[in-house]
Amino acid sequence: MHARTILKPLAAAGVALFAVAALAGCSVDTGQGGAAAGGGETRENGMGDDGVFKVAAFTAGYGTPGGKLTLDYFVEAGNAEENWEVTLDTSEFNYDEITTEIQNQISNGADAILAGFPDPRQTAVIEQAAADAGIPIFSIDGGVEPNDAYAVDVTFSQQQMAEETVGALEEAVGGSLEGKDVMVIGHDPHIGIQTRSNIALELFEERGANIAGGEMKQVLNPGTGRTEALTFVQDYLQANPDGLDAVWVGWDDGALGAVKAINEAGRDDIFVTGVDALEETTVEIKKEGPMYASMAQDWIGVVDQVIDIMNDYRDSATLPEENFIDLPAELIDRSNVDAFEPTL
Repeated sequence: MHARTILKPLAAAGVALFAVAALAGCSVDTGQGGAAAGGGETRENGMGDDGVFKVAAFTAGYGTPGGKLTLDYFVEAGNAEENWEVTLDTSEFNYDEITTEIQNQISNGADAILAGFPDPRQTAVIEQAAADAGIPIFSIDGGVEPNDAYAVDVTFSQQQMAEETVGALEEAVGGSLEGKDVMVIGHDPHIGIQTRSNIALELFEERGANIAGGEMKQVLNPGTGRTEALTFVQDYLQANPDGLDAVWVGWDDGALGAVKAINEAGRDDIFVTGVDALEETTVEIKKEGPMYASMAQDWIGVVDQVIDIMNDYRDSATLPEENFIDLPAELIDRSNVDAFEPTL
């Protein structure tokens, strides 16, 4: 499914994680003495001749709670507060549709591109089109390492999130994972989830845990992730009634499905961790049941930071010297959940 929303300045709108702006036929100061691809005269700012900053935003991850909230906030802030003109293209991981739409936006005079939770394995054509037009790509959670195709990518540390959630489950099961049966649930189309899931899998194996089913479970669609995770846990418990101690899930919506399956099975000795610290998750943590911990990623703060960077580009055509910003997340568990205020 593909959706396209055109949002004018000061219009009621949702938000996007990625903003795409096209600067056709120009080079821009990168802040490092270089220039964006595209050639042409140097410009004093990142806007077109009409004085309107046009941002082409896209995401394939709009079906997840975190993705939708982040994108909606970006669009609202960009239009209502910054007086930008933002277009938002979304799909359920159909990058062919998104690529076509963003190419159209570049042709129509976009000044910048915002990529929300992009998979860099799927965006090569967009990256080349933007480079050819001299348009910078600003990214939110666009990978796990620096990508020269992005003017900047602001994300959270996958290593830290994996380590802290594995550590939380280790604590929950009594201080040692040796011999414990742990299910790991991931979603490979999201490179961040894929990365932290594989790190977690390695950590569990290093600490002597048995991986339930012998390998990581893979959710196919984030929109049905809660149901898919519920089914994974239900099916495993039916076949192995006493063979599960913990479930590690790469994001909260799936983790909440695992929690539901555990509750329905009447088990109070199986613990779950996730990533996102959704409001619904914090409610479950407060119950001191299966949901043991999650990682809070301040996407609202990230959007504000990216908007500041994009405004620097809009005003002076300068780009940040560092193109990869890796932020720490916060572990939310029973010890601090009462003081935590979720944004998702």
